[in-house]
Amino acid sequence: MAYNTFQQEYMQMPPVTRTYTTACVLTTVAVQLGIVNPFQLYFNPDLTFRKLQLWRLVTNFLFFGTIGFNFLFNMIFTYRHCRWLEEGSFRGRTADFTMMFLFGGTIMVVSFSLQFCDVFEAGSFDREVVCVCLG
Repeated sequence: MAYNTFQQEYMQMPPVTRTYTTACVLTTVAVQLGIVNPFQLYFNPDLTFRKLQLWRLVTNFLFFGTIGFNFLFNMIFTYRHCRWLEEGSFRGRTADFTMMFLFGGTIMVVSFSLQFCDVFEAGSFDREVVCVCLG
């Protein structure tokens, strides 16, 4: 009976909230089980753009640390806030909510990448191209 209640609650979640929280939990469980190394998830502009490890553009938003008290609270707050936004301000506009997520993530990645963009470094033409493309 408890499984049915959990399944009902899970299926009643708005789609973007359900997808994002599920991805966060699965990523954390994968790290906890040793399937994925947390150093493969964090955002590093050099590894992302020079070595084309493009998954880092997404995975840095999915890992909240190891399973514990902090993870539980982070997931509760993430779930509640995403659900509140998706059922409130973005009711019936799932695509708009998704675009808000993508826009916010893009702005964070670009602003972080520009901090590490040294266009005055001698012989850094490839970094300049990346910085110009991002900026």
